[in-house]
This record gives sequence, structure tokens and C-alpha cells, in this order.
Amino acid sequence: MILALAGMMSCRSSKDLIYLRDAPVNNTMIKGLADQVVEYVLKPGDILYVSIKSMNPEINALYNPESNMEGPGSMGYQKYSTPSGAYLYGFEIDPQGYIKLPMLGNVKVDGTPLSQVEAIVQKKTDEFINDAIVNVKLLNFMVTVLGEVRNPGVFYNYKNTMTVLEALAMASGNTDYASIKKVMVIRPGAGGNHSFLLNLGSKESFLSEAFYLRSNDYVIVQPDRRKNFQLNSQAYSLIFSSLSMMLAVLAFVKF
Repeated sequence: MILALAGMMSCRSSKDLIYLRDAPVNNTMIKGLADQVVEYVLKPGDILYVSIKSMNPEINALYNPESNMEGPGSMGYQKYSTPSGAYLYGFEIDPQGYIKLPMLGNVKVDGTPLSQVEAIVQKKTDEFINDAIVNVKLLNFMVTVLGEVRNPGVFYNYKNTMTVLEALAMASGNTDYASIKKVMVIRPGAGGNHSFLLNLGSKESFLSEAFYLRSNDYVIVQPDRRKNFQLNSQAYSLIFSSLSMMLAVLAFVKF
């Protein structure tokens, strides 16, 4: 009986590991998801990919150095797909909020939403280069995923948005000991760190401002309250078995 009770205490339902368990089905819209997108605003220390292409090959070589290092048919953008590549080939926003571009000089981008920075660089480029095409991307959008996930680490995002579910997918999903009802997001800010607790077992997590992650966020998946018992189940079983043996011996001696 003791062993049976211990087994029941250590068991958990598979429903505890189902994401968005209460979400509607049959093509029903979940309201609130699209309204929570918060656009990223650039700040000092961010690193940008800036590409300026024109009919002038010298300009192309100046602003696209990776094209000179790659063979025919290869992907020059791969130079930026690592932290070291971003640091070497990207343009970092200095403490005053500027990026320093060849020929164009300093361009103020601090405090600018990511969707608008390309237009700012394009306007500055048009003053010096005719018929140029400007492309600007953020290179250092990264999140750190820790806790009860299969592959914890730092992950880089090369899109304008990223959800907490995408971050967990990058970390190869949660472990069997995870409590998806207790997923914490730590968001560094100028005035200090802000923390959010998401219940990813419920569609209500869509309404949290932390569902859409920002650069430098920390995602921490907390363990289930039964993890400690499950990890030590063998030791507990040995103790219970010893107690059962002792009771059997005492009963035998008594008789």
C-alpha cells in the first residue's frame, strides 16, 4: 500500500504537458494574439546589418564585403548568422545612438522602431547615391532559454518578432519534469528587470505582454512540484522496501 501510494504521488497526468489546452478548436479565432505585438525599438549596443546596393560596383563592394569573400552561388548572408559574424560585419549603435556608415557618416537611429530604421538610412543614402536599394536588419535579437528544456542556451532570432513558444521550440521543447504553467520571462529594462509568469497551458498566455519576446529576454521553465519526488523515487522505494521488510520480520518474530 505504501509503495502504491508513493507511485500515485509521483505520477502526473499527460494533460499537464499540453500547451494551450483550453484553446478553442474547429477554426475558432483566438482574440488578443495579434494585438500584443510590440515593435522593437533600437538602442545603443544593437548591431545592424546594412546593405546598400546600386549600379556602382565600388559602392556594392564597400557596403557588402561578404560578396567579395564568397564563391559563385554561395550565401553571403551566412557571414551574419553567428555572433562573431554580426560583430565583424554589422554596424553597432554607439552610446550616442548613431551608426557610422562609410561615405554617409553618422546616422541617428537610437529610439527608432525597427520597421522605420530602413527608411531613415534610405533617406540618408539618397543624398549621396542615386538609385540605391537599402536593406537593414537587426542582428543581435537574442533570447536565453533556461530551466526544464531539452537544449538550454542562447538563441538568435532573425525576424522582427518572436514568441515564447518559438523560443521553447528552439530549445527542443520542455522536459518531462517541466511545469508549463510556470514559465517565467525576465525582461531587462533601463529601470531594472521586469518579470512575467505565463501559464502556457492556457490560451490566456496570449494576452501577456511577455508572450512576444524582446531582445535579451530570459525564458525560464520552472520544474513541476513533483520533480524532487520523481528524481528520488528509487531512494524512497528502497526506504519503503526496508520498512516493509522490517515490519515483516517483526511480525514473524512476534508469532
